[in-house]
Amino acid sequence: MGPTIAADFHLIASWAVAVAEALDARDVDSRAVFAEANIDLADARDPTARFPSDRMSRVYELAEEATGDPAFGLFIAQYVHPTSLHALGYSLYASRTMESFCRRIVRYFRFVTTNAVTHLEKTETDYRLILIPTSGLSLYIPQDAWLATIIRFSRQIYRPDFAPLRVCLRRPKPSINAEKFTDYFQAPVEFGSEGNVLILDNDDMHVQLPAANAELARQNDHVVMSLLAQMDRQDVVAQVRASFFDLLPSGDCNKEKVAGRLNMSERTLQGKLSERNTSYRILLNETRRELAEQYISQGLRSVSEVAYLLGFSDYSSFSRAFRAWTGSSPSEYRNRYLRGG
Repeated sequence: MGPTIAADFHLIASWAVAVAEALDARDVDSRAVFAEANIDLADARDPTARFPSDRMSRVYELAEEATGDPAFGLFIAQYVHPTSLHALGYSLYASRTMESFCRRIVRYFRFVTTNAVTHLEKTETDYRLILIPTSGLSLYIPQDAWLATIIRFSRQIYRPDFAPLRVCLRRPKPSINAEKFTDYFQAPVEFGSEGNVLILDNDDMHVQLPAANAELARQNDHVVMSLLAQMDRQDVVAQVRASFFDLLPSGDCNKEKVAGRLNMSERTLQGKLSERNTSYRILLNETRRELAEQYISQGLRSVSEVAYLLGFSDYSSFSRAFRAWTGSSPSEYRNRYLRGG
């Protein structure tokens, strides 16, 4: 049976390629493992295909049995590349800071998998990137693999010796190979925690990343949102965000227009967004802020042009909104960014 995008929980098929490569590297026949889980790896060639989570869960069970390694999830991360995550991979690698990298993971993680959701929390001393499983609660390989992949990507886009302050894992401490987790994360690891958490230093989160590219990030974010809307027509948040990308530059972006594009009334749109604990105004504000920071930091457009692209009626309205978002005027923000501060 082929891939699906209609299952309650699903995973981007290209992730399966990384799992297969990791199995083959351990001299385990990946095709036999996936076939036993009723997955045809040939389907993973479709970059937008999804595999049902129950079948991938079976793959993880078989992988752990075949390798006898409770740290196999860490090994999978070595075979995950930006292309494994489609356009999201390119957006992540073009992120301006580690904070924007983490926020992009949170915002678009659903594009990669619905098996978990992520949150980013800021405390007085650190940031906490939290992964909460929505299925396969007793399976730890995929959860370990996601956290390991995030750290691997961070070391590639930031610095090779990057390490979190601490790592919390839901899984109980394994009876063998527990030291592999500390060795991989280069940080203390707490097993048996309530959640899967990467605890990150505040100072690391605001450093400008060497390969930051606001335009590349913005373009690929747009691709991700468009694909999300195509994949799940019930995902009203993704559809609204995609509508903002299309309508804001026209100056004709309002709730009535967005609702019309989604073939629903304003009241219905408001109700559906309320069910997702958000609103039209919240999503518009978040999207405008995200785009504003990208446009301003890129330095290729005047502030007036950015205001126009984001649908503001005049420069002063945009400037007030930008200061409320960032604590800086657009020009101050741009100068600080271009100086690398």
